[in-house]
Amino acid sequence: KHVYVINSTTSSDSMIELFLLISALRRASARKITAVIPYFGYARQDEHKRLLREPIAAADVALMLEEMGVDRVICMDLHNDTVRGFFSPRVPVEHLMPAPVAAAY
Repeated sequence: KHVYVINSTTSSDSMIELFLLISALRRASARKITAVIPYFGYARQDEHKRLLREPIAAADVALMLEEMGVDRVICMDLHNDTVRGFFSPRVPVEHLMPAPVAAAY
């Protein structure tokens, strides 16, 4: 079965919930898991600003999503489009922009 998981990553608790849910779905033999993430947590920490060894938390969140077994990610209004590059090529990331939809109304 193809399963869609809708969950924002607004806090560390909601992020852990998402990881555990994806892991449970994978163990329950879901064929494909798509994570729909309206708010991608830590997306603003995507670039080096002051220090050369400053952590890039968005890359870590992407790595954890992949390790849990997500097959596809759909995000809305990412801070920077480079966040898509933190995922491996085997996990397609769709970046949906809400502005064109809202402008129609």
